[in-house]
Amino acid sequence: MSSKGFSVVVGVLALVIIGVSLASVFPSASNQGYQPNQPIPFSHKLHVGQNKIQCQYCHVDVEKSKHASVPAVNVCMNCHKVVKLDSPHIQKLNEAYNSGKSIEWVRIHELPDFVYFPHKRHVAKGVSCQTCHGPIETMDKVYQYGALTMGWCMECHRGRTTPKNVLATIEKSETNPHGMAAQTNCTTCHN
Repeated sequence: MSSKGFSVVVGVLALVIIGVSLASVFPSASNQGYQPNQPIPFSHKLHVGQNKIQCQYCHVDVEKSKHASVPAVNVCMNCHKVVKLDSPHIQKLNEAYNSGKSIEWVRIHELPDFVYFPHKRHVAKGVSCQTCHGPIETMDKVYQYGALTMGWCMECHRGRTTPKNVLATIEKSETNPHGMAAQTNCTTCHN
């Protein structure tokens, strides 16, 4: 092997070592697949899939605020004052309700503080919950479906992974055959 070839091999090897080192120091920005245990098991498969309860019934602020709030205990008790009262989990819920305490749910979908993500804008445009949260109606135990990274979001904003019903309302061009589904300037999500 020539000295130039040897230098190239050593250079590539050094880049690989640096890359692996950086990857171990800076973990992935995505919690995709994260599926924590909750203080009370809650099946979206049962509530949303089988019982057909709309997401907005429990996540009441999703159409008008930045966050799709975690339901308060009183929302759960709207049904569970009369449904499945013999369940130890519902009894725990009832105890919290009667004592005025909340349930400390474990947050699953979390974006960094420097990211502005308004649920209301996405709901207003016709983006379904499943677009980002996956087949929530089939989940006995919720997990983070999407990567929720900047690149993942940008693919949708650029029209590449945008839901078809949203794309149908977007003007397309020769330079952008998908159409721009949403703004891609920095201040759209970082302000």
